[in-house]
Amino acid sequence: MSRRSQPPLALPHSPLIFVLAQVRIAAVLVISEKIPIIQESLRKQGFPRFRRRQIDVVKPQVGPITQIERQDQWEFGDKDNTVSVLVDAESIVLQASEYTVFESFVERLEVALNAVAAAAEPSVVERVGLRYVDLIVPREGKALSNYVRPSLLGEANRDLGTRLAYLSESVTKTGESSKFLVRFVDGSGGFAFPPDLLPVSLRLRQDPNRGSSRFGLLDMDHFDETTSDFSAGSISDRFWGLHEAHAKVFKTSVTEAALAEWSQP
Repeated sequence: MSRRSQPPLALPHSPLIFVLAQVRIAAVLVISEKIPIIQESLRKQGFPRFRRRQIDVVKPQVGPITQIERQDQWEFGDKDNTVSVLVDAESIVLQASEYTVFESFVERLEVALNAVAAAAEPSVVERVGLRYVDLIVPREGKALSNYVRPSLLGEANRDLGTRLAYLSESVTKTGESSKFLVRFVDGSGGFAFPPDLLPVSLRLRQDPNRGSSRFGLLDMDHFDETTSDFSAGSISDRFWGLHEAHAKVFKTSVTEAALAEWSQP
């Protein structure tokens, strides 16, 4: 069921290349024993691909030394390799490189949450986060300023020469335990994808290797660290709240001209 306050944006040429929804849970150490059950459930619901990998997890720092642990993670992907579910002892993630509307995305998230809940019975949610990554590549003859509002672009110091790259980040408190991070990169080439999301196994709509071309990377992350009981329905409600703020921030980050260009059939 939709909980929208405004209709969705219809952008046939959307710059969106990646969406991620993370549910961090109190650790379920028997998760490895439950993976076959989770895999069978997700396989029957549109996620036939399966792979196992190891990730580095930064643990809370004790003293001056940061602890990094290797942790098993299991990925369940769709046939086209554009949507997948990531499961480990401390989190459930849905990530997508093809995206239409949030309604469809959150339905798939609920499929993942219910599959893990039925097999592993997680008890506590410690954090939920929703992240959108847009790769903005100007058309020939246009600049990033045609697409992105001045508040993100900053002002170049022309006395120093030609600016090659620019990075900005803002953090806004949106609730008692929630924050919204907006990161923007103005780059003149190279690899255009957030490094903390690597490795990415999904097939992306745009090639992130930009060569020498100009690009803008708009990375928006809204998260809530309120502790709650694990319930797929209540978790979905929380994600709808995160999404509403995303829709507002995106519209105020890009120009009307950009929205008009991306809306063209």
